[in-house]
Parts: sequence; C-alpha cells; structure tokens
Amino acid sequence: MPITNIPSTPATLARDMPGADIRPFDIPAAWDAATLQHDDSWIIRLTDAERDELDAALAFFKDTADARGLTAQWLHGHMMPTPATFPLPGLGRKLAQAQADLEHRYGVVLVKGFPVGRHGPKDTQLLYAGLCSHVGTLRPQTVFGEMVQEIRDSGQASLKERRGSKHNRALSFHNDPCDVISLLCLQPAHSGGEGLLLSSVSLHNALFATDPQHVRTLYEDFTNTYQDYLFVRTGSNRDLMPRQAHYAMPTFSAAQGHFACKYSRFYIDQAQELPGVPRLTPAQRAALDALEREMHNEKWWLRIRYEPGDAVFSNNFVCMHARTAFRDDPADERRRRHLLRIWLAAPNSRPLSPRYRHYFFPDVSAGAVRGGLPLPPVDYS
Repeated sequence: MPITNIPSTPATLARDMPGADIRPFDIPAAWDAATLQHDDSWIIRLTDAERDELDAALAFFKDTADARGLTAQWLHGHMMPTPATFPLPGLGRKLAQAQADLEHRYGVVLVKGFPVGRHGPKDTQLLYAGLCSHVGTLRPQTVFGEMVQEIRDSGQASLKERRGSKHNRALSFHNDPCDVISLLCLQPAHSGGEGLLLSSVSLHNALFATDPQHVRTLYEDFTNTYQDYLFVRTGSNRDLMPRQAHYAMPTFSAAQGHFACKYSRFYIDQAQELPGVPRLTPAQRAALDALEREMHNEKWWLRIRYEPGDAVFSNNFVCMHARTAFRDDPADERRRRHLLRIWLAAPNSRPLSPRYRHYFFPDVSAGAVRGGLPLPPVDYS
C-alpha cells in the first residue's frame, strides 16, 4: 500500500549542532515493540510466484554475465546483481515500497519465505544479493571487497579483537556503518540467537522526556575506534585505509530536520584505551549510561525469532539491532546458526550531519552512495 500522510520532516525539528533547539521527533520511526506486533504491514510474505520470479532473475543474471565473459567475476563474488541484471517485474514493486518504508515509515522490513533450500551456497548468495539490489546498492563489508558476509560462530568468542559475525556471544544494541543492514537466516541456532531491534528515535524521545540534558550531551562528539579488520594491509583498499585508529562523531544528530543515530558503546569504551584520546567527561559517561539503561527497557524490543528464509532489513539511522547469545549443536549442521549479511546504500537516504562525514560516510548528502568500506571502483556495466 502506498505511503500516505507522512511528512517530509518532523513536526518539531532538532538541529544538528549541540546546544541548539533539540526536541523530540514525532515520526513513524518512533515506535515501540507493541506497535509492530499489532501491525504487520512491515512484513512481506513471498508467494510461490515471487520465488519463481527470483529463480528466473538468477538465471538471467548468470546467463547475461556468462555471455559477456564475466563468469569468473560473479563466481568469485566480485560481481553482484543490480536491478538491471536481476529483473523482478512483480516483486520489484514490493521491494520499492520496502525501500520507501525503510526511510519514511518504521525503518524495519521483514521478508519471509525467501527460498533458502532451492540452490547451492553461491547461488543462494546471488539470489539474496539480487533481491537486496532492489532496495539499495550493495556496499563492501571487508577490505577484500566482500559484499555478502557469512554470520556464524567461528570460535572468536574468547578474543578481544573479535567480530560480532564470528562468535556466539550476545551483541548489545548498536548500528552498522551503512544506510540499511539486511540479515538473511539460512539456519537458526540450536538455542538462542534471537534478533532484537529497537527504535533509536524512541530512545531519543524517551530520554529527552526524563533528562533532556543527557540528550544534549549525546549530540556532542564521542571518540570511537575503528574495527581492527580495517587495518589488514593485504586488502584491496590498502591506499584508502583510515590514517588514525579512531574518529569522533555524535551519537545523535539531525540534518535538515532528519534524525540520525550512530552508536556502539563497545567502540567508544575501546577508544578510551588508546593514547591521545580525550577522556570521557562525567557528563558523557552519565549520558551513555542513561542511554544504555533505556535500551534495556524491553518495551522497545522487537524480537525476531529467526526462521529459515527470514530476511530482515533495518535503517541504521533510526534503528539499532542486537542479538542474544546462542548455542549450536556441533554434531548437527542443521542446528548451527547461519545467517548472511548485506550492507546497502539507499538511493532515497536522508542527509546526514556534516559531523558524520568520515571514513564510512565520505558523502553525507541525501541519496549518496555511502557506507561500508571505500574500495577502488569496479565497473562491470
């Protein structure tokens, strides 16, 4: 159903600099879990015809690439589908609406019934990438240019420098460095591994109601570390790596009336261990702690009990995601958690504050191709 009566800017606008007129945002993205539990309009259930359409698009993509002598490029994951090379004349209309809803409505879309058992691993990744291409432009997640990441326990739980995609511990609420993140469930865990989503807009508004000074502090800059994997010097972006191991940006911001949140307490705390990084002030620690306390109010938590074929999309600037700890069955591959992750730049994305301009977001203008890791461009058109 087309979106109606959604304003292009909130009725009360926050500004993008600390100390300005910071107010709550009265927008659809300010939801609590009960809202989405009683309104399933954010859920797309694929039909048999739409699954057949995905299969036909996959065959078209591969046949077209093979005819152009680009078999090795897609086979090794360097060439990804685009809407032009992965046509979805019917399903594409639903995905176009999902793209709009991610930016202008709840900021969350769940696609159910993705065909995870029809194809082998490579074709499943291409099928997923093709579907996602109708929501946004795929962005690299590693220095090696990987567009589709495997999310499964590979034994990093005990490491300090660990990636959340490679261990089975719980992950606290955070958001990723891109416009939209998508996660596809191939296989849920033997136990645990529940996905959690909440509205960062609602956190902002709730905290403003109880202590607006904490909200004003969260509009100030906080120093974050970059993830250690960025500094692998054998990747294809070795000349594009950040020059420092840390960067500064606010947790909350607004630009031209559009709210945005970027937050991971893990990387803020980790930055405090680095030499030369400004120490958190008492006010900053208090504001972060207040935000964390509000996050633990379960009325905000939208729980995703993953089933095979569930693909979740969320707008990183208005939603945070987390994960409960999980346990796999080492004796049964069918009971070992396995997800795929894709990062997307949305063509209808919001403008960001200039204070968000850094390694992941070199262009903060609305609709820019941004997020993920900057890599040398490759054109297969």
